[in-house]
Amino acid sequence: MHRHRIRRLMVEAWRLNKHILYPLIPAGKQLHLFLIFTDNRLPDYEPVKEAILKGIAKLAEQINPKEQNSTDPASGI
Repeated sequence: MHRHRIRRLMVEAWRLNKHILYPLIPAGKQLHLFLIFTDNRLPDYEPVKEAILKGIAKLAEQINPKEQNSTDPASGI
């Protein structure tokens, strides 16, 4: 089934990149995440990985906006 392959690709991309997000989650808090695939075509691994990384970056910004701004040279800090 195609849906099983898509699920495996998404799970693998998450597994290999979740280390980016985990340190940003405050102690005593949990993150519940679900992913929805909406394309009709069967993707390769690279586009799935890029989408997962983009989602991780957005989540990181939502979880810890101060850290994102403090590393931005345009913030003037």
